[in-house]
Amino acid sequence: MKILILIILLCMELFSWDFNYEELSLDEVELTNKLINIGKPHGLGLELAAIGIVETRLGKFESNNKYICGIHQINTNIALKRVGSVGNKNRLCNELNSNENLSSIFALNELIYWKKYTKNNISEMISNYNSGFEKSTHSKEYLRRFKIVYNELKKSNIQEKISS
Repeated sequence: MKILILIILLCMELFSWDFNYEELSLDEVELTNKLINIGKPHGLGLELAAIGIVETRLGKFESNNKYICGIHQINTNIALKRVGSVGNKNRLCNELNSNENLSSIFALNELIYWKKYTKNNISEMISNYNSGFEKSTHSKEYLRRFKIVYNELKKSNIQEKISS
């Protein structure tokens, strides 16, 4: 019986994830707008903002993994590899955690990589952003959450509001 209750609670938690743009604070709206503007020249504005919301709720939550850092949860091992560096992962992590612009640039570079790799397939791009070449059961849930946020941002016409 305890296991059944635990499973039910786990399922409720898993599927209760939601997002409402109207509930963002003024600072969160400003950060969302900033992320959209960073990604916009590459056609990835809403995607970059949505990932920042899904990953950490715009910095409210952090990873327990010491090499996954910043509002976009950048994997420092991969980030250093992408830029051809063997730099200090701890230092990069500290920078990513304290500098949302840097986190956004690394996230955008990763999105551009996966956009090209998946030939503009947004679902595959987002799943790969989350799990790389290895597919996981978590990737489906991540994509579901991403779509909730992406559609809410799109519905709120935030991109048009920024342009005007």
